[in-house]
Amino acid sequence: MASSIQQGNFGFLQEHDSLFVEIAFSAERAFSSDPNTTLMKLRQLGEALAQHIAALVGIEFDDKTSQADLIYKINRELKLEPVVRELFHTLRMEGNKATHTFRTQHKEAINGLVVARKLAIWFHQSFGRSGVQFKPGPFIPPADPSEQLRQLQTEIAKLKSDLEQANVDLDSSNQLHDLVAKEKAEYEALALAMDEESRSLAKQASEHEEALLAQRKDYEAKIKALQDQLAAADEKTQTTQRSQINKNTQAATQHIVLDEALTRILIDQQLVEAGWTADSEALIYKSGARPEKGKNIAVAEWPTEHNGEKGRADYVLFSGLTPMAVVEAKKENANIAGKISQAERYSKGFSISPPMQSAWELAGMTIAWPDEHDGHYKIPFVYSCNGRPYVPQLAEQSGTWFRDVRDQANTKRALPKFHTPEGLIDKLKRSKEEAEKKLKAEPFGYLKVRDYQQKAIIAVENSLAKEVRTALLAMATGTGKTRTIIGLMYRFLKAERFKRILFLVDRTALGQQAIDAFNEAPLEQNHTLSKIYNVAELGDMAAEAETRVQVATVQA
Repeated sequence: MASSIQQGNFGFLQEHDSLFVEIAFSAERAFSSDPNTTLMKLRQLGEALAQHIAALVGIEFDDKTSQADLIYKINRELKLEPVVRELFHTLRMEGNKATHTFRTQHKEAINGLVVARKLAIWFHQSFGRSGVQFKPGPFIPPADPSEQLRQLQTEIAKLKSDLEQANVDLDSSNQLHDLVAKEKAEYEALALAMDEESRSLAKQASEHEEALLAQRKDYEAKIKALQDQLAAADEKTQTTQRSQINKNTQAATQHIVLDEALTRILIDQQLVEAGWTADSEALIYKSGARPEKGKNIAVAEWPTEHNGEKGRADYVLFSGLTPMAVVEAKKENANIAGKISQAERYSKGFSISPPMQSAWELAGMTIAWPDEHDGHYKIPFVYSCNGRPYVPQLAEQSGTWFRDVRDQANTKRALPKFHTPEGLIDKLKRSKEEAEKKLKAEPFGYLKVRDYQQKAIIAVENSLAKEVRTALLAMATGTGKTRTIIGLMYRFLKAERFKRILFLVDRTALGQQAIDAFNEAPLEQNHTLSKIYNVAELGDMAAEAETRVQVATVQA
């Protein structure tokens, strides 16, 4: 079967195992009639590639090992670059969504194929005979049967926006009625065509799945043989093989190019995972995308003008009708930390117009936040990113950089991911200045801490007030470290300096000791921390809205 698609987008994987090619072929073949299946198959491809790598480096796994756990183990052995983990993660998440939602669109499936091919190229350059000398050629996307429908939907969105701006009743527009009727007809035609194609391919797909099942059994035997071969080798041979694989994967990673299309896909995905509705191809300002009440939308290419200079923000994040953040998206290798200033300019050049509600009004202010040089920031938060996860060695060229522009003293910093809509709303309404005033006025008597413990608490509070984000308290055994931290956490929570605090320990036993202390150490009116605030204990990692303290351990 593989020979007929040897020159396709994934044909080069034949060198490793025909199963890889057949899974990819199944994903591409299902695209037109069932994009949901495309993403599920691509998830399977990611799983097969991970299992192959695990077998080569001697990682034990079975059919109960999840993909997330397997990637974690591989990363522990090979120190995978974050961008590779992100590609595996994206395939896994998109495949999971396709499995549970059954509403995958063709565009999402194309994005999945783009990500899968990038991962497959990395795999081939890591483990193939040609190594990094392999030149894959361009990705050839399958024909998208939904393209005309999406164009109609874009026209409808733009017309609605134009009519609303002109204060024209939507129901009175014949043009809009005609477009909506065309959309309905196109949708029905697409559904019918997909159903007919699915029926016509049903027998072929069934036969292909049977062949895949047989191939999968052969592949499992091959994996077992690889594991046995490595297990039989002496320790020196195993170490040498792991070292060579590590070298090869690192070299292949250097050849991963996050082009514009892949960058857009990754950033869209990161925004979606944070709770925003994002699609930088469909949710575009010029196509009529606008904020909507009750929705958290990332609108792409929003026009701005500051001091006569026009520009377009790559994304503006709206929580309902309130613009909360500007995102400046760049291709890889750009100094994204330095591009925060571009996002700041878009914030100053943004125009608030009905029915929007300004963020400063939501925060209880009467005017936007002033810039010490010129103008006012209309949007309180700004980001700069390129889709690449944060790498300390490439600090200025990776990560999601963030700045809260409401205070000139706030500096830019790298984050592991975007804030959620709820997180930004909380930051907007939570006043650091008011919290620090409360901390200054808050007495210590009821904490019953010793003098040196009080000094330690004050030192941490003063550091945070100066925007120093890290602090280390060195205290000898028996000097009351837990009691000191309980006092510090209680003061932070009472003053509303932070919404939630993570209490992280290195062993489960220490976590349980901390929980016992939270349940026993008296605070105000002899109430304990766990009586006053909701404390999520070890193993309870699904933080609820009311959770104020999360106890966790780094212990696997």
